[in-house]
Amino acid sequence: MKSAPQGQGLLSVDTDRRRHLGMLAAGALYLNSSAVQATGARPARLPERPVPAINSALNLPVTRLLDAGEVGAEHWRGKVLLIELWATWCPFCRKQNPLLDRLVRANTSRGLAMLGLYIDERDDDVRRYMREAGYGFSVARYDASWWNVLGRPKGLPIIWVVSREGHLLQVEAGEMFPEDINDLTRWL
Repeated sequence: MKSAPQGQGLLSVDTDRRRHLGMLAAGALYLNSSAVQATGARPARLPERPVPAINSALNLPVTRLLDAGEVGAEHWRGKVLLIELWATWCPFCRKQNPLLDRLVRANTSRGLAMLGLYIDERDDDVRRYMREAGYGFSVARYDASWWNVLGRPKGLPIIWVVSREGHLLQVEAGEMFPEDINDLTRWL
């Protein structure tokens, strides 16, 4: 992985792989648009916005988890938090989510947690997706409060890694490969 100088948005991006995935994503999302239109599920649209600088302190908002009540920033304190921006209709999210779920389940005792921020419009689509896949990570809607904290780079999925103290450690745009996902444990 390549590192960007401190203070710039992305810490690690393998540009060739990510560029290739971006081209594939564009084609897949175009092909998937008829399925999205057929179900009526359209993603929430918030404009692109740069991510905070690496090492920035993040003020995580109070979040209403899907079917699990509200949690504040203190809920995540002391844990390394993976925040993923995703959608049920995203083919790359469908490939990446099982890997992230396994990683988090295997490392919960070491302080790893995950919050999936979805952009689907219908909560029922997300409930069904989570139930059918048997995922154990927390999910909440990506809304303006998260947009203000995390920004909104282009693409899906996007991962933000937040330290135990609430600082941004890493941002990944695009599907991560299994070895990249396993490498996230270096922050524990």
